Amino acid sequence: MISKRTILLLMAVWVFASIYYQEYKKEQKLLDTPTLNSVTLSAIDGTDPVTVSDKYSIEVIGKIYEGLYAYHYLKKSCELVPNLAEGMPVISSDGLVYTFKIKQGVVFQDDPCFQDGKGRALTAADFVFSLKRLADPKNIVPYFGLIEGKIKGLDAWKQQPDYAQAVEGLKALDDYTLQITLTEPWVAFLHFLAMPASFVVAQEAVTHYGRAFVNHPVGTGPFILEGGFNPQAKQLIFVNNPTFRAKFFPSEGDAEYQPMIAAYAGKRLPLVNKVVVDIITEEQPLALKLGRKELDMAPISGSSMALTMIENNAVTPKWSKKGLAFVQSPGASTQFFGFNHSHELFKNVYLRQAMSMAFDRVAYNRTFYKGSAQLAHTLLPPLFIDEVNDLHASYGYNLERAKEYLVKAGYPDGKGLPVITLDAIVGTSYKDKAEFFAKCMANIGIQIQVVANVPAEHWSKISKGATMMHLLTWQADYPEPSNFLQLLSDRELCGLFYENADFNACLSKAMATTNDAERKAYYLALNKMATEEVPMIYALYVPEQLVYYNWVKNVACNGFCPCPDAYIAVDMAAKVKATK
Repeated sequence: MISKRTILLLMAVWVFASIYYQEYKKEQKLLDTPTLNSVTLSAIDGTDPVTVSDKYSIEVIGKIYEGLYAYHYLKKSCELVPNLAEGMPVISSDGLVYTFKIKQGVVFQDDPCFQDGKGRALTAADFVFSLKRLADPKNIVPYFGLIEGKIKGLDAWKQQPDYAQAVEGLKALDDYTLQITLTEPWVAFLHFLAMPASFVVAQEAVTHYGRAFVNHPVGTGPFILEGGFNPQAKQLIFVNNPTFRAKFFPSEGDAEYQPMIAAYAGKRLPLVNKVVVDIITEEQPLALKLGRKELDMAPISGSSMALTMIENNAVTPKWSKKGLAFVQSPGASTQFFGFNHSHELFKNVYLRQAMSMAFDRVAYNRTFYKGSAQLAHTLLPPLFIDEVNDLHASYGYNLERAKEYLVKAGYPDGKGLPVITLDAIVGTSYKDKAEFFAKCMANIGIQIQVVANVPAEHWSKISKGATMMHLLTWQADYPEPSNFLQLLSDRELCGLFYENADFNACLSKAMATTNDAERKAYYLALNKMATEEVPMIYALYVPEQLVYYNWVKNVACNGFCPCPDAYIAVDMAAKVKATK
């Protein structure tokens, strides 16, 4: 007869064996499903390529949708490479007519909007439809200004939009040949075609979902957004697109990426089965999740987290012991304190120059970036132009000279100046940066009042010209100097409302010339004008910074690649062991 004690012992063994087996199954499932756990630091503004403009929404778009061209993941020179195009376009001698061959065998992801729910083949007509959507008045298109007046007949079509009507400059010559005719040469055109705004969508999806299309992405890209987009969701789950075409890890790249190339060249993308993106808008919960190893990687550019995690351009011992690594690349962004030039006060160039010289960039960089950023004295980051102007530091930190210029401005020791308001975003390091700026200005007698806004209110005030000054960081949409210079030519783009006819005329010539040497000369002249005029106070060129655990492979910190997650691999065995 089996004793009661033996029965209890057998039951205990069975319970523990059952628990062990369940844990084993769970672990095996993890090992069989390579997953990247990532994060976005802002709410997502939908998934329609033509309506989004913020960095984090664009990162979502890039996982699902694609364009004709993309930027090489492993080249910091931001080299454009064919994506949905077979190769680079044939361009007419006058620089107006572009002819593209479209890759065959590309299909849209399976979706109920298609017959029998099966995604159909991509054709040239899909690009014609998608580019028309940029001009459709029913859509709120942040980037229409870039293409306005550029494509022959598109502006006229916008007056009476009808998708059945042809646009002279947009033609599908056959299923796999697209021809676009410009109104004038445009050097940034191919860069525009690599931007999410020009990514291709299916007319069936737009028609089927109507206004809800913003929440039902249907693309050709490497991932599918599981369950569609929910604006209230705190987490987005992307799974492999089973119909994604054969695309492979690069076999060439910069010297520093050669180990990645040796290990992964020729492997089919994407390298993970799933990407889980948490939406975390505050730094404290981000730091907690990262510390608990619930995230594999996270961007920290410009955050207060960077101050505690990074020292001398390396991860601090506390974090490196946890297995955390760090990668940084030169920034494609300029942080600045913008003047609203619709205020008569800021038409005084001596005042602007005095304020620029009162701003201590070195201390600002040390305080908020531990010296990792580059000091900015003009608009264009070094990443975009390799010559340094003689005037680069003409209005750099110099308190005595600042006081002299304040006298020239008619406000000795700040006397007679009204209080200047400076708008910044509440709950972020931007408010602290604004307070630092205010202390700098107090040194020459200028009184600054910091106004803190929630993000939506901040942008609303800027666009309506309701600020005196505001703190912003302009992140380049594409790696070409004109993307920065347009901040001064487009009055409303960043709330500067700056007027300079000479500057605008010079920029128009630069954009239209097809001669590289001439265009570069124009850009240098424009950069010099932007330095002398001080239409904004340039602060820093902010680097791109990412932290990631050592089980994450192929992290290249490329701000222009539309879908870096497709190139990233995760050593799941190492991850499971470290997070057990």
